Amino acid sequence: MEAKGGIITTRLGARLSAARDARRLSQDVIADLLGVSRVLVSHWEHGQRRPTEQALERLAGIYGMPLSLLVDLDAPLPGSARVPGADLVALLFRDAESGIDEAAQAGLRDFVAFLDSYADLVEQLDTPTYPLQQSPFSIRKGFIGRDDIRRKAEEVRDWLRLGLGPVGDLTGVLDDAGITIYRTALGEDLQRGISGAFLNHPRLGMCIAVNLQTTPGRQVFTIAHELAHALYHSQRDSQVVSYWGRQDEKERFADAWAGEFLVPQEGLRRASESLGIKSVTTTDDAVHLQRLYGVSYGMMLVRLLQAKLLAPGAYEELKGARPVAVASALGYAVNPEEWRQDPARWRLERFPRRFIRALTSVLREGRVSPASAAGLTGLTVDEMAELMAPPSGDGDASSVQEQREFAGVRQRIAAA
Repeated sequence: MEAKGGIITTRLGARLSAARDARRLSQDVIADLLGVSRVLVSHWEHGQRRPTEQALERLAGIYGMPLSLLVDLDAPLPGSARVPGADLVALLFRDAESGIDEAAQAGLRDFVAFLDSYADLVEQLDTPTYPLQQSPFSIRKGFIGRDDIRRKAEEVRDWLRLGLGPVGDLTGVLDDAGITIYRTALGEDLQRGISGAFLNHPRLGMCIAVNLQTTPGRQVFTIAHELAHALYHSQRDSQVVSYWGRQDEKERFADAWAGEFLVPQEGLRRASESLGIKSVTTTDDAVHLQRLYGVSYGMMLVRLLQAKLLAPGAYEELKGARPVAVASALGYAVNPEEWRQDPARWRLERFPRRFIRALTSVLREGRVSPASAAGLTGLTVDEMAELMAPPSGDGDASSVQEQREFAGVRQRIAAA
């Protein structure tokens, strides 16, 4: 039996290697997408280790094929055959033109595969969801000057009830508005990689992909940038891929709009006054305001310059600062991702909160198997159990019942 199992593992490894080669992806890219080491991917492909069911589910999504086909050792691997989501991936690739690297290509496939699986999950819910399918805003030709962009950013802030202060949890705000935010590895090299993408999914509506291999501040800007595409360009385009160096009219609009949306000039002036900063002259002042708004240091300098709170000479001087080190010295909590980005650190945080709530619901009801749920998320048994844990109670009958139900769910997860 062991010999037979070893042969099967070897054949499966060769099949995984062939599927990866067919997509022209490296082992490093697969490791980044799954949050595992390249050595482990190599062990899988050489038959030295067998992937878990959830890893196989994720691999099938990345390679654009059903899991049943990926693990069928006697079936031919598809070449250019149509697979679920293939048309959406093709649209994204076409919009990205021809310069994106293999990491970005794999990340976009991961994005579409997740959206299709999420849409399947939503269809199993008794409680309806309300994704944002159509933008309540529009843009007319000729109305893209700086004052127009500022006004449009204020209109969206009013719609989201944000006022003029810091946005705070932008991902949560947009999740509540019915816009799906998903983080995936799109490449470390932004000269050839992708910062983000917008896709008007046929079942989920407006969806945004964010490159989790960029800094937290850059991710916030990317979300705002893609939001501009979703709200103002979705009438003409069902998809937009954003990458470094793309400077068409839509990209310039989205950049300017994101700055006005994240850091409104009037709000910035009020914040500066509240901190007693009449004019920013030191790195400390700039970092205080940057941390307040939760944006990148570079973006804050630009907004201060535009608000005439920073002199051009001081701007050039402060650009060379080390803002993360300054923030740490000032006593701010520093996210490890600010120093170095690592896809393996992202677990539940990469998924939309509506997705997590939906997944929790169908798991509790037993309508989705733990193995399938793990395949969607790549979570470990312990993480799945933590996700399913009920709130702590005071020992009343309802909380005792919840604890019993949770114990049953945990057993199912562990047995999967």
